[in-house]
Amino acid sequence: MSERLTLRQWRLAREISIDQMAKALEIHPNTYSAWEQEPEKIPVGKAVKITQLLDVHFADIFLP
Repeated sequence: MSERLTLRQWRLAREISIDQMAKALEIHPNTYSAWEQEPEKIPVGKAVKITQLLDVHFADIFLP
């Protein structure tokens, strides 16, 4: 079984900054940074938008 990437790792792999993600999500960068630490707190609508921005499947980040 392969190791799953974290939200932060996906973002870094796509070479997107925290500020860029926050701007695209229309939230404060501190909020996005906190979400990387606790992705279970991300509202579903924003989680879907994150997967679109990172071009990954929802399950790759948010499902066990």
